[in-house]
Amino acid sequence: MVNKILVNDVLRDMTAKEQSDWDRRMADSNSSSSKLETIKEIRLEKLQETDWWVSRGNITTAQSDYRQALRDIPSTYSESDYDSLLAVNENGELTHTVWSKP
Repeated sequence: MVNKILVNDVLRDMTAKEQSDWDRRMADSNSSSSKLETIKEIRLEKLQETDWWVSRGNITTAQSDYRQALRDIPSTYSESDYDSLLAVNENGELTHTVWSKP
């Protein structure tokens, strides 16, 4: 089964590499350090997806708050929150509200 991924608000099938990386992450996902590493990778992807908000020079407060919330994930959430941060729906989309763009 090929998982879906949401990139720039477009849901598409994962590439072979993305699927391989996802499968590896899921296989290693039992350890807290692995979960945190995955969360940090997702966070970096989300920040990179929204870098253009900053570079255009007209970032909204909601956009700024979203980016700050992403940067604060390691200090805001504890090990007991990692599973909820990594939870996905049937389409493979992350379901935790911290990932939701304004």
